[in-house]
Amino acid sequence: MNKYQYNLSGKHQSMFDGDMRINKASKTLAVLQDFLTDTKGLILLDIGCSSGIMTKEYSKSFKKVFGIDIDEQAVEFAKKNFQSTNIEYIVSPIEESNFAPGTIDVITCSHIYEHVPSSELLFKKIYELLKPGGVCYFAAQNRYNLNIIEAHYNLPFLSWIPKKIANIYIKYTRNENEYYETHLSYRNLKKLVNKFQVFDYTFKILRNPKQFSAEEMFREGSFRQKLYIYLGKILYVFFPTYIWVLKKPNNQK
Repeated sequence: MNKYQYNLSGKHQSMFDGDMRINKASKTLAVLQDFLTDTKGLILLDIGCSSGIMTKEYSKSFKKVFGIDIDEQAVEFAKKNFQSTNIEYIVSPIEESNFAPGTIDVITCSHIYEHVPSSELLFKKIYELLKPGGVCYFAAQNRYNLNIIEAHYNLPFLSWIPKKIANIYIKYTRNENEYYETHLSYRNLKKLVNKFQVFDYTFKILRNPKQFSAEEMFREGSFRQKLYIYLGKILYVFFPTYIWVLKKPNNQK
């Protein structure tokens, strides 16, 4: 199994960008509140909480929030700057956490799956931790996407090419030892979450950007919005990012 990716916040200072992280949290909350209606009495687990900015935003709408990350420096920052009486921060891989099975109502997993040693083990753990009927907010970048530019290193086709070639590519363009991230295709993402009921919010957000706090990306009635809706209909398997709500079946333990 691949090693863990530590100190991600040291390489990506965007983790400390308050405006950007709050906006991202607003999108997540808009989806969850649309799906669940009332979240005030629920327990949320924020996987990959990093600096805690988004975790703090979630705490305003949930009874109890756990933020978990392997990035010790980022979590210490969160504890100092984004603490609340209903937040608990934990430094640990989620796969090795001590949560009791079937005790979490809601899990957020936003652009996390590509940063872990095994996305299969990650989702096995998510399924185990959720209560029957519990949900996971899953935001996932597509390996083969229309944007072409890989979001973490701003390089064209980086996620498309085989890992061995990607490692050489990133070494000579970004002075990195390897390309750690492992993105999946649409088909493999569906396979990854096949134990869940999948509720696809991707087009719902596209069509209603104001409702889902996504107006900076897609202004209603704009050419960009219309173009993405059109392309999404015919090239959905190449869509850049999917937003899915994953529900653990009610009859599963």
